[in-house]
Amino acid sequence: MSSTINTNPEYIIPDLLAAWPWHRAKNPALDHQAEDEANAWVASLDLFEPPQLKKFKACEFNLLASLVGPIQGREYLRISCDLMNFYFAFDEYTDVVNEEEATKIALDVMNAFQNQPSSLGNSKITEMARQFFERTIALVGNDTDGVDHFIADFDAYAKSIIQEADDRVNGHIRSVEEYFILRRDTCGGKPSFSFFGLGLFIPKEVFEHPLMISLTESATDLIAMTNDLHSYALEHARGLDGHNVITAIMHEHELDLQGALFWLSGYASKTVSKFLNDRKNLPSWGEKVDIAVEEYINRMARCVRGYDAWSYETNRYYGSNGAQVQKTRRITLKPREVGYITREQMEIGAKA
Repeated sequence: MSSTINTNPEYIIPDLLAAWPWHRAKNPALDHQAEDEANAWVASLDLFEPPQLKKFKACEFNLLASLVGPIQGREYLRISCDLMNFYFAFDEYTDVVNEEEATKIALDVMNAFQNQPSSLGNSKITEMARQFFERTIALVGNDTDGVDHFIADFDAYAKSIIQEADDRVNGHIRSVEEYFILRRDTCGGKPSFSFFGLGLFIPKEVFEHPLMISLTESATDLIAMTNDLHSYALEHARGLDGHNVITAIMHEHELDLQGALFWLSGYASKTVSKFLNDRKNLPSWGEKVDIAVEEYINRMARCVRGYDAWSYETNRYYGSNGAQVQKTRRITLKPREVGYITREQMEIGAKA
């Protein structure tokens, strides 16, 4: 079945996290001053034209940071805000380019993280990465293993974005299994987890344990599924729904949109059960490490819940109707629209 054919523009979304035991929690440090500071920083980088910047700010990525990041006070909230704003700006820039161009952007961002020269010169998105990471290192620079872990995870994320760009240009729709393999990196869950784990000083051997790897993959899959569920209508409107698990399910299993959502609900339930079982079966690494691991898992799980909660509270996906959508579960597909940045604006930004 073609992923672009939907005879009924209205559909009902399932609650993928109905059995998730972690509840919504918000960093109390988020106030108007914190939001204004983070927003002023984004505006100072001149990433978007004024109308697009207004739309970008309306998505409330700082609210997302308060829902998915650690509840450790104002300084950690700020770098969490920077991370979320950077993620979505990076995503917008790479959404409108081909594989070669996405590769150059990703390489420059990685160079910025490692304080190396940029091949693009003073690129706006690269400068955003440099400033954000400089602020992060100033706060958690003593956790060198954690910083290395984040950089490695972000590198995998950046490379996956390049592959996504190639899939998009070629109109390639992956099987569900192949999709999840790529989406575990493109959704940004892994670098978010490692970033939010900075300061916990968890040994490398913990992250290499099979059950910890499984926990991370399950949590990442849940973020991917949740994000794809909420973003489908927006991506469909912008013609970017080729990289969405719902499209992959419809294509592989020959289901309509509503049938694909029912299928996704069952898959999410199995993923939640797997996460909870893996958590119960984790071994001990000693009292000090076990406490840090438990905190890390709670942050990871809170991140999963936070993405879902934010999806109803932001204007990004449902406009001002998020609370109503959360109650009724009903959505109507949107007409076609443009994103926050066009290809032409991206090229200007790269040269600025």
